[in-house]
Amino acid sequence: MRKRAILAIIATLAIVLPVAATTAGAQGASGEATYEIQFRNITDGQYLTPPNWAAHTTDVDVFERRQPASPGVQAVAENGGVPILAAELQGAVDDAGLGVSGVGAEAPLAPGESTSWQFTTSADRLSIVSMLICTNDGFAGLDSVRLPRIDNGHRVMRLPAYDAGTEINTENRADLVPAPFCGEGGGTGESNPELAENSRVRLHRTIRGTGDLPATFDWQGRVAEIVITRIDPTPSYTVSFENTTSGQYFTPPNWIAHDDDHSVFTVGQAASPGVQAVAENGGVPILAAELGSVMDATGNGITGVAGETPIPPGGTVEFTFTTKEDTFSFVSMLICTNDGFGGVDSHRLPSRSGQTINVGVRAFDAGTEINTENRADLVPAPFCGEGGGTGESNPELAEDWVVTPHRTLRGVGDIGEQFDWVGFVGNLTITRN
Repeated sequence: MRKRAILAIIATLAIVLPVAATTAGAQGASGEATYEIQFRNITDGQYLTPPNWAAHTTDVDVFERRQPASPGVQAVAENGGVPILAAELQGAVDDAGLGVSGVGAEAPLAPGESTSWQFTTSADRLSIVSMLICTNDGFAGLDSVRLPRIDNGHRVMRLPAYDAGTEINTENRADLVPAPFCGEGGGTGESNPELAENSRVRLHRTIRGTGDLPATFDWQGRVAEIVITRIDPTPSYTVSFENTTSGQYFTPPNWIAHDDDHSVFTVGQAASPGVQAVAENGGVPILAAELGSVMDATGNGITGVAGETPIPPGGTVEFTFTTKEDTFSFVSMLICTNDGFGGVDSHRLPSRSGQTINVGVRAFDAGTEINTENRADLVPAPFCGEGGGTGESNPELAEDWVVTPHRTLRGVGDIGEQFDWVGFVGNLTITRN
């Protein structure tokens, strides 16, 4: 069996960290939950190795009192053999077809130091093993504790010290690890077969003064504290926008997920500079910056632009985002109009996982430019046919009005009727993943 130097173990951690791979077994998304683990060394003098952990089902036992330690637990307790137990735990959750395992830090934890990590799993149990470095075969352990069942639920526990029962507790530096963890005069980190014992896992009786290890490495009571929190997950949404007109192109849509206190546009009120820029010239970056400033000011929500090119009749664009906000808005220019846009303002996002809603996108008039319906006042070819304009605003066409439902093309200019539409101009499909 054994003793590999702790310094060598730290070097090998780079091979296995971060270890948080899910099992190969199928995990139903509907049963998954995300957890955060905070692990703290509460001793006054002992270092702890990076904690090996596993989320697993009830049929997996990492260790058990009054039973022999597994090879992986023995490797941690005697040598700090993090990679060995990491492989053992991953094999166990793979065999069970459910769970996840990993290593919760990149270096040993000094007294008072802590580490934290997160994982997502359908499994409902948690086990942890971390070596008490200045012992012959002691470890901090947690075996098969139930994970919290409700979002934002948490458990606080203090972990006892266990003796793996695989090595006599000489408490001599020469039988422990090299400096600096246990002070000067540490051992070589090599195995000593003469110290092997064939016992079982039991509670550790602390440092008893039988060797030359100073009392500063002793402890009273528990040796580590763990806080397990079930995180209220941030929902993910997938949105698909379909252009349902027969002749109009749309600019890449500006979208935003936000709180109830914000509106991108409101019928009967003046359009914001950003909405005006989109409706008149397809000024995507201007509205994007405007929406971004809203997010910066509130610290909430998420915003973006869907796609990089205009959406043709019958075309679609799809995008995904995560947010804890529950409201969604959307603006995209009807390219062959003076100041028309397709929009949805402050629509409620789906509230349940797997739920899909369909939202009809209506056409609106920004009320900022007279609807001449002349190609010379619209955008250049090819979107509206030959003879298009420059794409710049014409101050002579400016009007000071408010956002209203668009009355479609009325035939007052030379734009062809093939650019007209009936009813909704688009459809949004929003799914909560």
